[in-house]
Amino acid sequence: MQILYILCFFYAITIIRNITLEQKIEYQKALFSNRLKRKSKELKKWARKNRISCYRIYDRDIPEIPVSLDIYELLPDGIETQIEAVRYLQYIDEQISNNNPVIQSEIMQNTYAVLYLYERPYEKDEEEENEWLMQMADAAAETLKIPSSHIVKKQRRRQRGVSQYEKNDDANSSSFAIKGITQEQNELFYVDLTSYLDTGLFFDHRPLRSVIRENARKKSVLNLFCYTGSFSVYAAQGGASKVESVDLSNTYLNFAKKNMELNGFSNSKNYVYTRQDCIEFLKERALAAKSGNLKPEDYYDIIILDPPTFSNSKNTYNVLDINKDWPQLVKDCLNILSPGGTLYFSTNSTKLVFDRLKLPQATLSGKVIMSEDITFDSIPKDFEGTKCHKAWKFQIAK
Repeated sequence: MQILYILCFFYAITIIRNITLEQKIEYQKALFSNRLKRKSKELKKWARKNRISCYRIYDRDIPEIPVSLDIYELLPDGIETQIEAVRYLQYIDEQISNNNPVIQSEIMQNTYAVLYLYERPYEKDEEEENEWLMQMADAAAETLKIPSSHIVKKQRRRQRGVSQYEKNDDANSSSFAIKGITQEQNELFYVDLTSYLDTGLFFDHRPLRSVIRENARKKSVLNLFCYTGSFSVYAAQGGASKVESVDLSNTYLNFAKKNMELNGFSNSKNYVYTRQDCIEFLKERALAAKSGNLKPEDYYDIIILDPPTFSNSKNTYNVLDINKDWPQLVKDCLNILSPGGTLYFSTNSTKLVFDRLKLPQATLSGKVIMSEDITFDSIPKDFEGTKCHKAWKFQIAK
């Protein structure tokens, strides 16, 4: 009889615990939904006004709901040029202005969301975690009025000795591929929402991409760790005389080339794709500059240095740890800048400590190097209040 009492006691505790968990999840769903409603209303108008079709509407705003949620409005099938995209967006604007009741439904048919769960600092039952993420995804779909199948679920884990550009092996991600074309400030980009952890476009660098476009006219631009070439596209659109995209990954170089061609930039003479370890690329060029063997045409007017926080690719013997390696990378970039040239250095590492004393005051030729922290101005509206990245601008005196 005593054993029966004990079993009944533990059974009752389990039921109470389950009820408590269910109540907690419902409470969190309500919190999440309310925040999404507010942020969506605020950012949707801003995004449409600024010709932005992909943006972040939630980024761990509430500590007990450690997720981020990114919106992607894909262009309908068949729209594959900038002219077609502009016409489509003008049509959407006209329909919204005319209060067409079916236009929102049409937009939502091509709207997707990527929901990232960030790794928690404590052990949690995997099944329970998956169920919780599913509940948050359902809340997002209902709030945003998009099909639940349009919510792609992923998990961001702390990097442990691998590159940030990982394949997405999460069992909870979409069971079918979701790929398409989106537009950002009139530039077109292929995105893959399901195959990799990241989709092909980092939203937080949107303002810096605009700066590159505004300043690239008739300049030679080097995009290091180019990933899918978003900076390269903006530089080409800004009228750069040459754009060189460097990355060790052949997959991402091909992605970058496709994005360039999508925007009408296919001239092989002006647009160069170099498959090489960026550390080795810089080391070779910097040594040539020091020895006086670097040709004048091999110096750059603008360099974008936006490396991953950590990488130990099997395709190179170099291990990159940006927290330790940033001074040498920046020095090498400065050595291959033309007089009057500009280096933009960015990192999403929260641990990097910038120390100007670790960098030279002048170039090899004696030109003064000026530096400026541009982090505040480089954070877009949808990332306000977050520590998404740090950024610096270095300029060589003429």
